[in-house]
Amino acid sequence: MRVAVNASILGDRPTGLGIYTLNLVRGLDELRDDLVVYTSAPTALGHGRWRFRPAPAGIRPERHMVGHALRMVWIQAVLRAQLRRHGARALLNTVPEGLLTRALPQVTVVHDLLPLRYPEEYPRQQYYFRFLVPRVLAASRLVIADSESTRRDLLQAYRLAPERIRVVPAGYDDRVFHASPEPGGRAGREGEPPYLLYVGNLLPHKNILRLLDAFTLVARRVRCRLIIRGEGHAGFIRQLHERLASLEGREHVQIESYASAVRLGELYRGARLLVLPSLCEGFGLTALEAMACGTPVVASNTSSIPEVVGDAALLVDPTDAVDLADAMYKLLTSDALHEELSRRSLERAQLFPWRRTAQAISAALDEAMRPDAP
Repeated sequence: MRVAVNASILGDRPTGLGIYTLNLVRGLDELRDDLVVYTSAPTALGHGRWRFRPAPAGIRPERHMVGHALRMVWIQAVLRAQLRRHGARALLNTVPEGLLTRALPQVTVVHDLLPLRYPEEYPRQQYYFRFLVPRVLAASRLVIADSESTRRDLLQAYRLAPERIRVVPAGYDDRVFHASPEPGGRAGREGEPPYLLYVGNLLPHKNILRLLDAFTLVARRVRCRLIIRGEGHAGFIRQLHERLASLEGREHVQIESYASAVRLGELYRGARLLVLPSLCEGFGLTALEAMACGTPVVASNTSSIPEVVGDAALLVDPTDAVDLADAMYKLLTSDALHEELSRRSLERAQLFPWRRTAQAISAALDEAMRPDAP
């Protein structure tokens, strides 16, 4: 009679949703002794009190659409049968992939509705969000949204009853993302100019092409570099490289792919600032991770981002390259402003510990298991 966690989204190289799942399970395990985790990648979780139930490697997110399709079949057939056989009391879905039945109390986490907002970027996922996600949420007793912005999107897109939605912000891993003990670490290696950092998916709505335009304006006025760390659709990556080839100062732009959590922490701490120019975010985790490292942030004034950064960042109009460039220039050239935002960032990040996230979701699980739950 335990609480099951559908952690099938966790793979060998967790990013984004996988990192959320990993940290949430660890946080819940500190609070509860009744977890059974269904995953194909138990080594990513490490050691804990939870019980482990195996899932097939073929459903991992690294297999992209094939893995996603197989995961849907596994959840509806195999996971459903195992939950019934093992006598689970409730199921926590760390992403909106769950059972299409109300036979078991479910709590389902929704991070964003980007496939509905940008269907051209998610040509297959948009159909899942149009037809299956609403059924999963209808079968869930409670729905967790990462932000008020995502909550509003859920209300508009799926007409959910407001009393069934709980807003629970994500957290950051303070073992990895923390301020550098070494003063002056952001200058980079000796002789190298400071660098601006972007971390995230490489997709059109992330607004990276406009970031390149803004960087070009900044690089004309002050010596600096730009590091873009992310992975994305091959077509957009080609477009990104084509734009980069036409820009002056392109030799100062570096594009990197996947980075481990340790490497990511080093990138944040070494950066003069993080830039998050996205047109829409369900939460904006990279901004929080950078702030936890004491790295000032320049970010869009849209969607959930202001909820995360508060007054600890410079907020800009993401459709205005000049506005973006001006904010980046200010942080590159003003040590006083940089120091002030670094201090605010560290204070702001303390509001988002993973323990708080785990406590709120643990409470939602207990609520969902009550007979009078929605």
